[in-house]
Amino acid sequence: MMGWYQIISFLFTNGLRIFFGLYLVMAVLKVPGVRKRAGVLSAFGAVFITALSCLAVPQIYIAGVEIIILMLIIRRWLGAELRMPLFLIFFYEIAVALWEFMISAGLGILFRSEVFLDSDAPEYMAAVWIVRALTVGIAFLAAKVGQGRNRSRSISAVAVAGLFGVVFLSGQNIIPIEEERMTTWIIFSMLILVAVLFFYLSRQYEMEKKIACLEIEKNALLTRDYQMLKNTYAANARLFHDFHNHIEALYRYLEKDRTAEAVQYLESLRSPIEAVTQPVWVGDEAVDYLINSKRTLALSREIQVNCNIEFPQHTNIRSVDLVAILGNLLDNALEAVEGTEGDLRFIHLTVRRIHEMLIIKLENGCKTAPVMAEGELKTTKQDTGLHGWGLQSVRATAERYDGAVETEYGNNRFCTVVTLSYEPIKAE
Repeated sequence: MMGWYQIISFLFTNGLRIFFGLYLVMAVLKVPGVRKRAGVLSAFGAVFITALSCLAVPQIYIAGVEIIILMLIIRRWLGAELRMPLFLIFFYEIAVALWEFMISAGLGILFRSEVFLDSDAPEYMAAVWIVRALTVGIAFLAAKVGQGRNRSRSISAVAVAGLFGVVFLSGQNIIPIEEERMTTWIIFSMLILVAVLFFYLSRQYEMEKKIACLEIEKNALLTRDYQMLKNTYAANARLFHDFHNHIEALYRYLEKDRTAEAVQYLESLRSPIEAVTQPVWVGDEAVDYLINSKRTLALSREIQVNCNIEFPQHTNIRSVDLVAILGNLLDNALEAVEGTEGDLRFIHLTVRRIHEMLIIKLENGCKTAPVMAEGELKTTKQDTGLHGWGLQSVRATAERYDGAVETEYGNNRFCTVVTLSYEPIKAE
């Protein structure tokens, strides 16, 4: 029977193992989650796993129950899909067990004692705590260096070190290790290395697929806006071409004191003239037209629009990138507001500069909470082939300027904040 110190030790180590499993999923797959909530849920899971350990349940069954608990937490409280998290958690559990075996064997070699390899012995907990300490260090370094290539190198290094470790243990003769047990861990270490390679290939494929879809979405957006701009310019050209005819018609009306007809004629010309004299928002013709066209579309649908824009002149932010960001944000807002009523039919666009940072904030009414999957907003449209990439396109564009995209939903309001770093350039 376990002593009280073993029970407490199991409780803490199991809680840490579950918590870092959740951290791995949230960090690698960018699943949004609250660390405080993850810590509380890890504590409850640790109590259950420790109870099973006290009942002398075989380790393989305990590992299976732990995977199920992690999947329930990820699905129920983090709202992520299960396919890739299940893959990560499965090999995470194998990697933790592998390193516990290697550390315990290493301690056995150091102290020339087989007792460290006995999972029921108190000495085995030394290896468990060393692995937890290493996990804390790896998680701290991963959080400090950030996402991307450095984090990928850390995971690869752990997998490669595991393979070299078991190969080294297989060649030592200081303490006896069963051949079957050694062969099993060599196979598992190779599986972990293959799993890491498969994961990176899968992520690369998904990234290339997203890039292809983003290009299609971006080209469709630019083609649509270009066609609208071309049509507007054609209408304006016709208006100015016929301007002398309009002046002549007005002159004839007034010459014959037909004031009512002159006023009515002027009223018919107000709409196209207002379209020509649209306000300037950022000083870029394409961007100004985009904002005005979306604003006009929203007003035609009885959606309240408020634009508060302070845009810096002469920056390295390209017009095509700004059109891609604002176009996607405004399209998403129009789609979300379309199903609302009353006070929720609003769109507020704010653009501000803070030192050399450009802040784009867009708020809109939203009847229901947006659908999230694997940290990304999912479209509600039936045609998912060319839809649902808007926010990903915004994020990809923002990353070109060392920026970020943050979203928040509450009280039937959806808010998107895009930050961009820009560099001033000299005007020619």
